Amino acid sequence: MADSVNEDQNEMQNNSRSKTILFVVFIIWIVLGIAAFIMSIICFGRSGSSVQHVVGLLLAIFLGPFFWIFYFFVPGYCKRLLS
Repeated sequence: MADSVNEDQNEMQNNSRSKTILFVVFIIWIVLGIAAFIMSIICFGRSGSSVQHVVGLLLAIFLGPFFWIFYFFVPGYCKRLLS
């Protein structure tokens, strides 16, 4: 009987820990997604082709944080202000 109570308590602690980790990951995803959307809008006034600007905006809208991979690995995209 005591083993059953201990197992239930451990399961509840693990469940609570999993929910907390999932919540933190969700919040980070949302914050990075919003930052990606804002940065993709800012990039319209910077270097890069029109196609790169549209792709960056679509990535930010639909894939959120994955925009940052595009941002850092595409040379010439959003690197300097247009004159």
